[in-house]
Amino acid sequence: MGKTPCKGGKKEIRYHFDEKSFMPLSFEYTGCGGNKNNFKSEGECRIVCTAYDYTGCPAGSEPLKSPCETDKDCGPKGVCQYGNHFNMCCDKQITAKFNADFEPKCPKGKKVLKIEVGGIPSTVVGKSCKSKFCPTGATCVEGTYFATCCK
Repeated sequence: MGKTPCKGGKKEIRYHFDEKSFMPLSFEYTGCGGNKNNFKSEGECRIVCTAYDYTGCPAGSEPLKSPCETDKDCGPKGVCQYGNHFNMCCDKQITAKFNADFEPKCPKGKKVLKIEVGGIPSTVVGKSCKSKFCPTGATCVEGTYFATCCK
């Protein structure tokens, strides 16, 4: 991930595709090294690494059952995850914790940091605070599956 500092290297936020969560995550790139799993934007990472018709349960969790049309089809412990071609039942608790990571409880006076991606506000998300992806002046907040920034 470009962790080795180098002469003249410019630190910047980049994105890598996380196979466990099946989504792009941000990290601090030190300007040199790394591998092909290194993208300048979340959108570029998503386009290159994710099939357009991908449907899956949050955090790489296994589906409870498939298919479903509504949450009622999934029973009390499931929620219907809607996809492009079919829907599947996913664990309700995992889904709730996964979604909560995108809207963390920020320290008093701070709000979740969002950047515009294609005109749509998007929460800045990294694998953990160790990824050093939050900009200067922002606070990193660890969640269950991801970390986010508050400013």
